[in-house]
Amino acid sequence: MSSWNDFFVKNSKLISHIYNHLRNTQYIPPVENVFKIFSYIDLEKVKVVIVGDKHYDNENEISDIAIATKKTNIVPPKLLRNIYANLENHIKAYKPISNHHLDRWLEEEIFLCNFCFTRPCFQSTPKSYYLLWEPFINNLLEYISNDHPVVFMLFDSIDSSLRKSINESKCSVVTIPHPIKKYYQFKNSKCFVEAHQLACNLGYTFKW
Repeated sequence: MSSWNDFFVKNSKLISHIYNHLRNTQYIPPVENVFKIFSYIDLEKVKVVIVGDKHYDNENEISDIAIATKKTNIVPPKLLRNIYANLENHIKAYKPISNHHLDRWLEEEIFLCNFCFTRPCFQSTPKSYYLLWEPFINNLLEYISNDHPVVFMLFDSIDSSLRKSINESKCSVVTIPHPIKKYYQFKNSKCFVEAHQLACNLGYTFKW
């Protein structure tokens, strides 16, 4: 996480504000896992950033990494199953992922996060959580995009709230139709093909 130190120092007051808001509430993931993604990938190695909207409604499916699920879960969440299906349909060289914690993506320097880094226990994510986390996620995307060229993949439900913070003079943005709410659009979308090509244009190599 040391490569992210500058970002966390610059946003320390904002993070304190968020934790003060959450302090007397029950939320998931647990505090030690809220920013776990930063320990998996160094800032300068990030190639692709995928931003989902929120954590899964089923608490048993939530892991320390956004979009991924626990290593012990044999059956992936519906959202992840739909993503796999898209990859299988559109990427010729795609090899199915058996580890639904998405370790393979992490090893390829694919940074996974949600708009909201937490959600309340026992209920779905309310609008107040989006308002709470919006400044943080915007600051994060701005920081990454100013550091070096990457490809951002944003769920369409949050695209308009985040795109303004991305330096598109050096980075590329791909909009992902929501894999569940807009399943048929997503099914036919070649968003992962597009993102891979854009990353290749930036000089990166990786496999989905």
